Amino acid sequence: MQTVKQIRSLLSQAGLRPQRRFGQCFLIDLNLMGKLLELAEIAPAAVVLEVGPGSGSLTEELVCRAGMVVAVEVDRGLCRLLYERFAGRERLTILCCDALAGKHRLAGEVIEALGPSADLVSNLPYDIATPLLAECLVGSWRALRGQGGCRFNRLTFTVQREVADRLAARPGGGDYGPISVLVSLLGRLSLGSAVPASAFWPKPKVASRMVRIDFDPAAAQRLGDIDALNALLALAFGQRRKQIGSIRRRRKAAFVPAAMDAAMEESGVDRSRRPEELKPETYLVIANALAASRSPLAWDKRLD
Repeated sequence: MQTVKQIRSLLSQAGLRPQRRFGQCFLIDLNLMGKLLELAEIAPAAVVLEVGPGSGSLTEELVCRAGMVVAVEVDRGLCRLLYERFAGRERLTILCCDALAGKHRLAGEVIEALGPSADLVSNLPYDIATPLLAECLVGSWRALRGQGGCRFNRLTFTVQREVADRLAARPGGGDYGPISVLVSLLGRLSLGSAVPASAFWPKPKVASRMVRIDFDPAAAQRLGDIDALNALLALAFGQRRKQIGSIRRRRKAAFVPAAMDAAMEESGVDRSRRPEELKPETYLVIANALAASRSPLAWDKRLD
């Protein structure tokens, strides 16, 4: 682990400085980094994905604990620093690329390096946290169903507090949305320690939170089609304050009206309710009915 003085020195020697456009904030509270590692419960044979390794402070600890670490850094300057610091280190692969190929797909080279199963342990860059976590869960569902890709058994990370609130949100509040439903249906979420802004350098404007999400294969098996769920959530939360019964009439609806009517009937949903008031279980029933109807006009995979 590295102190703020050590991080500053490493960056200075490499002619680098934190880049705002990448949301770079380095965790400098070593006690909290230890708590993140405890929360992760890394198995000795585990393959671990670290997104945004920065100067390699967390990376050092992961390499000592895991069977293999795949560190993905988009900043080319930091990549050079990492290559120099960890030259010849076994059980570590450093990829200089964006972890996401587009907003809703993990980069192919990342999936190839990870293999069929992995854990995520990261101080996540703020700007990609939500789409990355969503894609890890979606990809895990696909892997479980034999559709290829990597199954993430566990996701452990620090993220800004408002994102943590959305991940853990329950129906009825403003934080509740597509990612809340996805986490509830596919995983088991545990909230870890609060992380004050002072624990990072440079100091961000917001506090953070440690979060752990365990992928739940038994729960995930109940979902018939991840694309149907994603399309439904994008449609419903596109106008979250409207009544759920009105979504069948929306111009960009991904399903024919008859299919929507039948799915809502099967779920027993009160059509006067708003999308933000429906339980994840209700979305599961509607999505499964839509998938079973085989009537979608198109699949819209967007997540808010």
